[in-house]
Amino acid sequence: MRFLVRFCLAAFVLLSLITVHYALFTPVTHAAGEFGTTYKVEYDVDETGKTQVTQQIVLKNKTSNYYADKFELKIGSTKVENVKAQDATGPLETEAKFENNLTTISVKFNQKVIGIEKTLPWTLTYTSGELASKSGQIWEVSIPRLARSADITDYSAAVSTPISFGQIAFAVPSPLTSEKVGIRQSFTFGKDQLVESGIAISFGEKQVFSFTLNYHLENNNLTSQMREIALPPDNNYQKIVIQKLDPAPRDVIVDKDNNFLALYKLSSHQKIDVTATGFVEVFSRPFRNIYSPLGQSDRELYTTKQKYWETDSAFIKKKAQELKNPQAIYNFVTTYLSYNEDRLKQTRVERKGAAAAAASPNDAICTEFTDLFIAIARAAGIPAREVEGYAYTQNERLRPLSLALFPGDVLHAWPEYWDDKLGWVQVDPTWGSTSGGLDYFKKLDFNHITFVQRGVSSQTPYPAGSYKRSGDLGKDIAIEFAQDLPTPSVIPELSLSAPQKIISGIPVSVIARLENAGNTSIFGKSLTLTSYTLRRITDIAKPQPTDNSVEIALLPPYAKRSFQFRLTNPAIFGSSNDTLTLSYAGTQIALPVSAFPIYNLIFLKSFLVSMLITVLIIAAGLILYKKTARSRKKYHL
Repeated sequence: MRFLVRFCLAAFVLLSLITVHYALFTPVTHAAGEFGTTYKVEYDVDETGKTQVTQQIVLKNKTSNYYADKFELKIGSTKVENVKAQDATGPLETEAKFENNLTTISVKFNQKVIGIEKTLPWTLTYTSGELASKSGQIWEVSIPRLARSADITDYSAAVSTPISFGQIAFAVPSPLTSEKVGIRQSFTFGKDQLVESGIAISFGEKQVFSFTLNYHLENNNLTSQMREIALPPDNNYQKIVIQKLDPAPRDVIVDKDNNFLALYKLSSHQKIDVTATGFVEVFSRPFRNIYSPLGQSDRELYTTKQKYWETDSAFIKKKAQELKNPQAIYNFVTTYLSYNEDRLKQTRVERKGAAAAAASPNDAICTEFTDLFIAIARAAGIPAREVEGYAYTQNERLRPLSLALFPGDVLHAWPEYWDDKLGWVQVDPTWGSTSGGLDYFKKLDFNHITFVQRGVSSQTPYPAGSYKRSGDLGKDIAIEFAQDLPTPSVIPELSLSAPQKIISGIPVSVIARLENAGNTSIFGKSLTLTSYTLRRITDIAKPQPTDNSVEIALLPPYAKRSFQFRLTNPAIFGSSNDTLTLSYAGTQIALPVSAFPIYNLIFLKSFLVSMLITVLIIAAGLILYKKTARSRKKYHL
């Protein structure tokens, strides 16, 4: 009895920053477990990114009832060239077709594997220019998680690249072996690693983008109004340099979610267009932690229910109890939801929210992946919030962008969760799902640029690209690769406002003003006002000298801050000459002041003149009063 058996390799995906190779083999029902296969796969990438793929396959028959005479390989979303196969007897007949965005490779065996424990070693090779690519300054080769199959007895993968690709930025998981031979470097991985997670290797030191963002503001009210725009913020994954904001804002404030909000005052019926230009350096993992630890009130804030994050949903609460940690939640969301690219064809793409996503798992886009992760994490007591921004991709089927900001800008959404050691950690379950299992949990990539972070509210602030007036056409977001980040400049500008003469024992107000006139943020510096004789009202007993310090966690470019200090000379009958010194981030200014006892007032010309004027005013008042009184008396008589 003869059965036609089609075999499968495990599903695997090769993708780069720009292109993707996705291979999926579907086993015939009768073949499950009847054959064992071992695979040794090599990916040799040349200087241009063209890759030679060699699959050495050994087919072993476990029964006496089945044999295989044909092999079929289906490759989605890419084309291959130079397809060849052979066994010990010579070349095998192959056929490759590309239809409906799918490549199918069929291989007909020359000999049949008949009899228990019989084996057939054979080799399949092909080339592709879509397996490795360079984006900006980063080369990347990626092999997602290997699908589990009873037919696979062993599987190994080796990746070989030119040394000219540069140093390794990251390799996940850690290679079993790595070596450099001549002008090549190679890395090997085993079956267990490929089942647990995909392989992602990036080469290069950094990724830098330049950006030009346009914002369109309008005030339709009869009175002046303040408007704000969200600028790309500094966080654990990116470093921002803002070259110019035109026009300059009144101020740039930092909200609870560490967003940079530039403030503009618009008069009645005024319209203004704001252009922000600058650079961002992107990192695949947290390269710093700029966040203060979350207190209990903050943890409650970032685990509460909000619109789109329905933590009270029965399904979400159940999953939160089962999953409990971010890795488990990520794994669930990437496998439970399926991306529906047909939704992107709609005129307006609706954000459904976590509960609706859970109810319709086959109708998800990036917002549903993000919202479901956040809702389950919050229900499990894990602080979580949303990130919206720009994500660079050249294969929108496997790394799609879903947030269409008509008429032309498209953004991406992904979640982040709180880690007590690392701060806010970004993950991307959407791309983890659509890429066939690439790991976007242990690392991100060099292509995610944050525009806004939303946790206090699930809807605001709005990211760049959302500030459009009715009738505005064209794109408001322009992102390009750049070679280097401009040299960050730290230019704090300080000013002091205080009386030059101070009466001892009487409090005075000192105003300290600070502005960041540089192009990059200043982190964790204190603004300090120093005096040898003057004290804060609450610090009268402190020994000299006194420092009045204010910790400023973050000061973005264009930000302005002012602080009031209430000072006095505690020696009521003392006099002194002093200097107020204001310092911040290596910059300081000084203002001389003098204090004198209150009884010295009588010796001051200004005091004497004031007293004389006061006496004259009182005397004139008395005279006028007497005249008025006489006039009233005559009238009554």
